[in-house]
Amino acid sequence: MLVLRQTGDRVAGTLSMPEQFEVGRSGLHFTKISHRVAQRPISNVEVQGDRLHFFTVNPKNTQDADAFYMMLIGTEEATLMFSDARVDPWTLKRVSQRAVVAVATDWEAARSYSQDDGLLSSAEMGQIFQADQQPRQQWVKLSDAQRAEIAQDDAARRHQTQQLLAGGQLHTAEDFKRAAFVFQHSTTPEDYLLAHTLAMVAVAKGDAGALWIASATLDRYLQTVGKPQMYGTQFTQGPDQSLTQEPYNRALISDELRRQLDVPPLAEQQKQLLSVSTESKPAGPQQNR
Repeated sequence: MLVLRQTGDRVAGTLSMPEQFEVGRSGLHFTKISHRVAQRPISNVEVQGDRLHFFTVNPKNTQDADAFYMMLIGTEEATLMFSDARVDPWTLKRVSQRAVVAVATDWEAARSYSQDDGLLSSAEMGQIFQADQQPRQQWVKLSDAQRAEIAQDDAARRHQTQQLLAGGQLHTAEDFKRAAFVFQHSTTPEDYLLAHTLAMVAVAKGDAGALWIASATLDRYLQTVGKPQMYGTQFTQGPDQSLTQEPYNRALISDELRRQLDVPPLAEQQKQLLSVSTESKPAGPQQNR
């Protein structure tokens, strides 16, 4: 919380924030946030072009000072950033002088927080995801022509999703998990790696349910580049037209680690393989929803 007061040509104020916290390289994620709030007075305020430059000083140690830049981006918003750190700026919102505001102190020790917290999921991404999932409800019953038509639509949906990503329109764990499912319905290793990355972002934003799609997309990438899958999520058609998980390095990941990743243990995978093998038209990789 930044409070600024101007008297004539002089600007004073305070910057209040958690006493301790760790910030990621991009400045987007915050972890290990202290419940205690530290209020630091600001000093050496100077206007530099379109920015306000100032220092905050630790009242317990005057040698401990941080330099900041603040820049207005509208009548009601500004950005604040460390002047000596290459991280994204933080967004500040103006509040009324009569408003009662305080720095939060109810942080969860094991959670990662983001500037995107509180933003809504993308309605457009939700529509793309629903369009991706709907034709796959009865995948094994579809004809080759129907599957080819879906593949064309998949390409259009990936393009739409890529546009949302490029425009910074995806913010929530749900957004990134949905995008991961869209890209894992591609046929290229690059798209599978992108899907894996999107799933990792969803997990980092607090959706443990995205662990499965993170595992499945990495398996799909590995098999596409001729390497054994790690988790056993992929079932493909072998040379004799039967379903197989090969190539598959079963020894690399333990069943306990599979459980942590929301992946079935080996015995359950074997049962799943037998069950899927009884279904009709097992063409290509199974279209995991």
